[in-house]
Amino acid sequence: MPIDDQVEQAMRRWPNVPSVHGWLRLDRRGRWMLIDRGRPGFDEARDAQGSEITSPPILDFLGRNYRADAQGRWHWQNGPQRVFVDIDLAPLLVRVLGDAGTGAGGDGAGGLVTHTGFALAAPSRAWMDGEGNLFLETELGPAAVHDLDLAQLDFEGDGPLPERVRLAGRWLTLGFLDDAAAALGFQRRPRG
Repeated sequence: MPIDDQVEQAMRRWPNVPSVHGWLRLDRRGRWMLIDRGRPGFDEARDAQGSEITSPPILDFLGRNYRADAQGRWHWQNGPQRVFVDIDLAPLLVRVLGDAGTGAGGDGAGGLVTHTGFALAAPSRAWMDGEGNLFLETELGPAAVHDLDLAQLDFEGDGPLPERVRLAGRWLTLGFLDDAAAALGFQRRPRG
């Protein structure tokens, strides 16, 4: 994914701008949360979850300039500055659009789109964790399906956990994850 030209120009012009940590959070439903620790009266216990960013132009800019570095630290490239993101569930949250293979006889060809607005091809692998979260390996990086969309999907299996899921027209065997961040190679709380 290419980043904005203006961002690339700023990176070349100011190559040594310090990074920021603990300021931006991605919640488990794909909402960007601003944590304004410099605000007067900020209380870590009360305010550390942040407040939701809702401005469409800002959300679009965040989505276009969001990526991972080689250490699995996801960040928003804000001009010359990297703003590392605290991740509650997965770096990408996926919504299921249209017919994703419901029990009502659908063909499973529904589309998948990230919280950043990018369409996905069929994922290559899928896992569940003990809390029922569905994680995917995608061409854009590690993802989790939005919990409100899980009921749209076809799952198969005879045991206590499903063995397969149908996404974007194909069946994927489900693995099991204890720690999604470790297994999928991303950092939940990048610092330093």
